[in-house]
Amino acid sequence: MIHLGLMLVVSGVAGALFREYKNKQLTLPSPTLSAMEPSLQVQEQVELASHGGEKVFDDVGELQHYQRVSWYALALSTSGAWFYPPATLVSIPLLGYNAYNLVKTIRQSDKAEQTSPLTIFEVIAVTGTLVTGRPATASVLMLLSFGTRKLLLQAGNISNNIGFAKPFNPRFAKVWTLRDGAEIETSVADLQQGDIVVLHAGETVAVEGKILEGIGTIRQYSLCKQMKLVPKQEGDKVFPFTQVESGCLHVQPAPV
Repeated sequence: MIHLGLMLVVSGVAGALFREYKNKQLTLPSPTLSAMEPSLQVQEQVELASHGGEKVFDDVGELQHYQRVSWYALALSTSGAWFYPPATLVSIPLLGYNAYNLVKTIRQSDKAEQTSPLTIFEVIAVTGTLVTGRPATASVLMLLSFGTRKLLLQAGNISNNIGFAKPFNPRFAKVWTLRDGAEIETSVADLQQGDIVVLHAGETVAVEGKILEGIGTIRQYSLCKQMKLVPKQEGDKVFPFTQVESGCLHVQPAPV
């Protein structure tokens, strides 16, 4: 049984490695520095140029993905404990997958956080629950870990991109939508099913959604506690409180 559990954990880690390999193969044309706003900090310009066409780690998007996997693992592990024991086995590869991604997340964080007592306790707690065979507890710990980091990123985006007063400003809730071939301004609350939100350079993202068309870069807060530029293209997601640095994106809002 122990060997089976170990094999399932390894299979989850293998899945995470395969996803990471696939992401590294994805490239997209990076905007030239000459086309960017002169107000960009030199550090951001160097970062964008150094990555070239390589896939940049999307802190907000990755944490949301890990959080969703943790929810699946929790649902399966609790179902296995209460109703159908084989469901627990299905949750173990997901926990192995997220255990690798937790380490990856910590490595993407700033050095002070990597060695903080809270992070060390976090790693010990997750490892302990996996070794002692408590998948439900491990799922909860991972949910808290990824969820807390995501909230900190959202707070960083609000503070650096729009300020804490603007989320309560009615103008911030306005977006440009594409209807009958024309762009019209409407409130987020009045968005209709099938509406396409158009985001231009310099605008703040007010909705979560999937990019249907366009290429650009998004300015967002990172786990290193700095602002970074994340290239975006068709199929990628955008998140509220981030800012379009360059390009034009057509976004389909996520269902509420």
